[in-house]
Amino acid sequence: MKTDKSIKNIVCASIYRKVMNPEEWLYSSVHVGNKSIEFNLEENELPIFQVNSLNAKTLITTRQIIEKKNDGVILSIRFEEIGDLFYGNFKGKIDKPQLSIFKIIDIYGKKYDFQMETGKASIGLINAINTVLQLKSITPKRSFDPILR
Repeated sequence: MKTDKSIKNIVCASIYRKVMNPEEWLYSSVHVGNKSIEFNLEENELPIFQVNSLNAKTLITTRQIIEKKNDGVILSIRFEEIGDLFYGNFKGKIDKPQLSIFKIIDIYGKKYDFQMETGKASIGLINAINTVLQLKSITPKRSFDPILR
């Protein structure tokens, strides 16, 4: 099994190979440090990618996806618990919003909505999640089911 440090290094390298103009992202960024100010992480767990908007703060780590909404509600799901995943389809839309949501259903059937930035920044988030899943040998469904939309 890969260490958290190796997972973070591989995921960050993968993101930087695939993204375009990260300096133009409005809400998203690759997390450069090894600690999170917003979230309490487990021992050796490392932050990888973050989306910070006025509505919520979302963090992709080496072990989970966490989101803290402004009303104090905290959502989190471990990668091993992801059963179904839907990022949405906003490519080519003229009036797409700057922020959208991606949806996850865990292996127990619970639904989660997390924020994501649209446009070029979405490639960073999608790549971060997909690469962690791949490194952990987890293959969730990539649903196009309208229930997830």
